[in-house]
Amino acid sequence: IHTPGHTPEHLSFLITDGAAADQPIGIVTGDFVFVGDVGRPDLLEKTGNLTGTMERSARTLYRSLQRFREHPEWTQIWPGHGAGSACGKGLSAVPHSTVGYELRFNWAFNARTEEEFVLMVLAGQPDPPPYFAVMKRLNRDGGPLLDGRPPSRAPAARLDALLSNGAVVVDIRAASDYATAHVSGSINIPLGRSFTGWAGWVLPYDRDIWLVADEGCGSCVGDAWRALRLIGLDRVTGFLEAGEVAQWGRERRLMRDISRVPPAEVAERLDREEVILLDVRAQSEWNAGHVPGAMHVPLDLLSRWMRNRGRDSEIVVHCQTGARSAIAASLLDAEGFSQVRDLAGGFTAWRAAGLPVGTTDS
Repeated sequence: IHTPGHTPEHLSFLITDGAAADQPIGIVTGDFVFVGDVGRPDLLEKTGNLTGTMERSARTLYRSLQRFREHPEWTQIWPGHGAGSACGKGLSAVPHSTVGYELRFNWAFNARTEEEFVLMVLAGQPDPPPYFAVMKRLNRDGGPLLDGRPPSRAPAARLDALLSNGAVVVDIRAASDYATAHVSGSINIPLGRSFTGWAGWVLPYDRDIWLVADEGCGSCVGDAWRALRLIGLDRVTGFLEAGEVAQWGRERRLMRDISRVPPAEVAERLDREEVILLDVRAQSEWNAGHVPGAMHVPLDLLSRWMRNRGRDSEIVVHCQTGARSAIAASLLDAEGFSQVRDLAGGFTAWRAAGLPVGTTDS
């Protein structure tokens, strides 16, 4: 069924178990209706440069949602994305729902008028990741023909040449392993549920990419390679084994670490103006509560923030629990910031310690 709004051509699919029923059991909604949210109608304008389409698409989406109300309340919905996706601003971590539940508890179905819905759906949408624009182009024009060979292993001795020639070295190990010891110039994007999304934010499309993985984790390299190709990052040239990289780095004194500092210590040093505390969370998280005196630089804007900053200040980075701040700390470290630390446990730990919390009104 045609469900335009997120894009003009968007389709959803009604699924019927023909062996048992003559009515649909569910609807695959893609980027139309999520659990707790709806698809964003601003991407054609923001990533496709189609000026003036945001409001028009929002009104189209509103009309599609009114037709959605006609489905029986017991109809299950299976959306294309969940929590953490940039395809909406408040997606739930619950993987599926029903029409009736969404009609009652999804904000989009509780807007009183079309005008109110348009204002609400366009307000507070996060900036789209750079790879969204690449995906639009590839979907329209087609992508390059690629071979099916996964990246091959290279000796750590190649690192000098790789880094000198502008290659991006991505350490896909757990954040704790990277923080303990990593080679200077590499960045950390742990291989996990959010790997593809954050890679699309921070990795360039015009440079070779090399991966660093634990010994014997060939499947990790293959998974990362396939994930990056899904968003058009096709220049994954090879991989290096972390143990060999560590030995090579120690011999050349190029190994670094990023220590984690407890909230109480950060609070004391922040009061004495000895550190810069960077909050890399989203705007909505900042609005809900933040550390007084912190500087708000969402992770997707960090590269821009770094351009004209001195590299010698001590910087402590934090997010909600520590996942995004680990990526942010690695980006700062790779760009030559010499004193980078990570707030242990993030803003969640700060709150739990009973330390002061500000809001957008304070």
